[in-house]
Amino acid sequence: MTDTFRPRMARYVCYGLAILLIAATAVLFSVSPSFGMYAWGTIDYIGTLLLLAFFLWLLWIQVQVRVEVREEGIYIKNLIYSHTLDWAEIVGVDFGEGPWVRVDTSEGHVINVMAIQSADGEYARREAVRLATLIDRMQSR
Repeated sequence: MTDTFRPRMARYVCYGLAILLIAATAVLFSVSPSFGMYAWGTIDYIGTLLLLAFFLWLLWIQVQVRVEVREEGIYIKNLIYSHTLDWAEIVGVDFGEGPWVRVDTSEGHVINVMAIQSADGEYARREAVRLATLIDRMQSR
C-alpha cells in the first residue's frame, strides 16, 4: 500500500510555465534573424536550448515534490531534501500557520511537507487530515 500526496496548484503552474517556455523558445527561434549584423549563430541556438533545459529541469524538480505513505513509514520529497521516516519517529502532524504541513519527529526536528501547501486551499486541508489519519492508522498497528 502506498498513498501519494502531491501539491495541486504548484504542479499546474509548473506545467503551464513549461508549455509557455517551450512555445516562447519556438517563437524566438522562428523570428531570430538569420542574416546581417545580428544574425543568430549555432552558439546562440545552443545557448538558448541549454537555458531552456535548465528552466525545465527546475520546473521538473518542483513537480517531483510528494509524500508517500508506505508500510514501513513515510517518504517526504521536498524541493532539495528528501526524508524517510519510520512510524516510531513521527510524533505529530499539523498545518500550523505556515504554508506547508509540518511533521514533528521524535528527535525534536520539524520537517516541512511541501506536498501539502496552503495555496491549494480546501484541498490542502483535506489532504492534511488524510495524511494525519493515515499516520495514526499505521502507527496503531
